[in-house]
Amino acid sequence: MLRALIFASALAVPLSAAAFTGGDLNKLCTKTDVASRSACAAYIEGAADGIFNTIDAIGGTTGPRVGQYFCLPQDARSAQLTDAVRKYIAENPNVAGYNASTAISLGLGKAFPCKSGS
Repeated sequence: MLRALIFASALAVPLSAAAFTGGDLNKLCTKTDVASRSACAAYIEGAADGIFNTIDAIGGTTGPRVGQYFCLPQDARSAQLTDAVRKYIAENPNVAGYNASTAISLGLGKAFPCKSGS
């Protein structure tokens, strides 16, 4: 009986969830209130960290390899990451419909490309 109840509850949950897009991220990042700006920076830093760790798990982040999207300098600051992503989205409007983490990868890759032998 409990399984049936759990199954019925699962069916009641909407089957589609809206993804957070590059456009959504850009809207968040253009707001001027402290909470929105902090959320923007935290989202970008978190996604960059997640992408970096995923790449590390599948083969390393010590240089340009298949799947290596960006190479952040040791002294990169949050504002630099945010500016790079916002600039990329502004210059590439089609990215607004992409998943936000994809837009972040592309923006950071443009601003902080890996150099050979990095």
